[in-house]
Formats: sequence, C-alpha cells, structure tokens
Amino acid sequence: ANGACYFDLIDSLPSSRVGGMASRTRCKDRASFETLLRWYASSKFSDSQCEFIDANKWDDGMCDFDPRVFQSFVWTETQ
Repeated sequence: ANGACYFDLIDSLPSSRVGGMASRTRCKDRASFETLLRWYASSKFSDSQCEFIDANKWDDGMCDFDPRVFQSFVWTETQ
C-alpha cells in the first residue's frame, strides 16, 4: 500500500441516474467526501421530507421517524 487514504460511497440500490445500476464514488480527501455525503443525502429526500427537515431541529428522541437518519458502514483494507 502507498499509504493513501480513500473514501468510497457505495450506493447498492439501482438508480436511473447511473443507468439502473449500483454505483461507487471515490473521494481522495475528507472535504470531498463530506461534500459528496451532503449531496447524496439531500438527493434522496422528497419535498415533504425537506419541509420536515427545515421545520424541525434534530431530536435524538425522534430518530426513528426523522428522514435524516440513514444506515452506513465503515471498513478498512489491510494488506
């Protein structure tokens, strides 16, 4: 390994945006990855979900109902 650190966003759900296939986007720095995550998450919200987000501050007690909650996985590769 060359010591480089990469961040991959893998969307396993088929999307018409990428020809009906899953996709992987690789970022080579943290700032790019944070921008990608913000874009990706906001692209998944419906108009009504955006209205909810705009009207409600985050509340840990409502996390089961808040559209801002999503599942993610983190892993590393070792050689």
